[in-house]
Amino acid sequence: MIIGKGISKTFIGDPLFSNLSFKLGNNKKVALVGKNGTGKSTLFKLIAGVYEPDNGGLSITGETIAYIPQEFIFPDMKIEEYLYSFLENEWEFYKIEILRKELNFQNYNPNQKISSLSEGQKMKLKIIEVMLKDPTVILIDEPTNHLDIDGIRWFEEYLKTLNKTVLMISHDREFLNNTVSEIWEIENKKLTVFPGNYDYYYEEKLRLIGKWNEEYTIFKKKKEQLERLLARVAGTYGVKAVKSRISREIENNKKEKYENKKIKEINFNPGVTHSKLMIRFTDVSKTYDGNNFIFQNLNFEIRGGEKVWLFGPNGAGKSTIVKMILEQELPSFGEIKIGDNITIGYFAQKQTALDFEENLLEFYIKSTGCGFGEAHGILKNYMFTGDELKIKIRDLSPGQRARFAFAIFTYKNYDMLILDEPDNHLDIETKEVIEESLRKYQGTLFLISHDRFFVEKINVSSIYKIEDGKIQNLLFN
Repeated sequence: MIIGKGISKTFIGDPLFSNLSFKLGNNKKVALVGKNGTGKSTLFKLIAGVYEPDNGGLSITGETIAYIPQEFIFPDMKIEEYLYSFLENEWEFYKIEILRKELNFQNYNPNQKISSLSEGQKMKLKIIEVMLKDPTVILIDEPTNHLDIDGIRWFEEYLKTLNKTVLMISHDREFLNNTVSEIWEIENKKLTVFPGNYDYYYEEKLRLIGKWNEEYTIFKKKKEQLERLLARVAGTYGVKAVKSRISREIENNKKEKYENKKIKEINFNPGVTHSKLMIRFTDVSKTYDGNNFIFQNLNFEIRGGEKVWLFGPNGAGKSTIVKMILEQELPSFGEIKIGDNITIGYFAQKQTALDFEENLLEFYIKSTGCGFGEAHGILKNYMFTGDELKIKIRDLSPGQRARFAFAIFTYKNYDMLILDEPDNHLDIETKEVIEESLRKYQGTLFLISHDRFFVEKINVSSIYKIEDGKIQNLLFN
């Protein structure tokens, strides 16, 4: 059992969180949620022993903890060489084969370089590494970011049968509904525990917000009444009694209105009328070695006003299609037609265009060309204010970096948006704002995403599935 009592952690200035208490064990599956930057990954590292708490105590009894981080760093090694380093004896190699089958690790080649694996394969490799250590508790940070839809469904079933305690950071609402029986939320530097899955947490959270605001309304009304009473008794013997009531009932029992800090609004303003040809693929094939084709004879088109969702297994060629549309790669065979005089905005899965050594304000102005005052206003809407504007990009959490990248991306207007896993790393509140903006969006959208809840809320008009080298147009119902 892992028990935390009164845990606090501060890095610079105000505490990241304070007085956190919790119990974790008994093979329970728990999700840790909260806005980007509230300290979820820090709490993970405290439990894993990477950090020490500034205050409070953390006791671990009869548990062995393993930690799967959000971003993987592997050495330049082959799969077999890497995994064998975690075996006590070489004759235990059978353990690797058992885990490989349990994890449905397809196209497994022990002599393959780790660097050549897909993100989903790297995730499964990391799980094999962790399971070889035989932990009783596993901490997993954003597991669904690295998996395709089939991989997520597989992982949901795997967790249900896993006889271990699991604490996960995840913002995939459908995934949480299917896997966890308890949700921890970090908000306003405090930890609240909710029994049940995500839907139950969401309903209970709304109820608590309503109760919070109702108590604030009563508090505010009482405060105003006592202030009026104090004004009426000014200059009389009743002043002392009223001030005593104000001290007892108001100053020592303060209530605040619940404030949900999130992005207020995102506006995507299209500039192309409906039905105009945006993209057309005609018999497009792609191979890098002349023999093995990623896909063959793809035929599809996208017209103005369509919202298209493309999904498929990791390695099926989704990102390759995007690179071809952006003219970063050429087709091996076939023809790609881009509509005349259209502008395409591309939001990449990884924010490699960000300069990690620059601070937020300077890089935003440099990237967009906007003025100092305008940059301040826009970044405030994306919840970057004050001293945060001086923070270097490398010091942001992955979720904060994604939110900052969105602030840059949405500055300009485009005729067509290409979003490659835009919801990765983003907290749930930010996802909800983007969902609503894209649902209202009247322009052309080409979306790659494995978040089923996110896609459903956007209300896409067409679905394409790419698998086994072919693309299929699915009727969206």
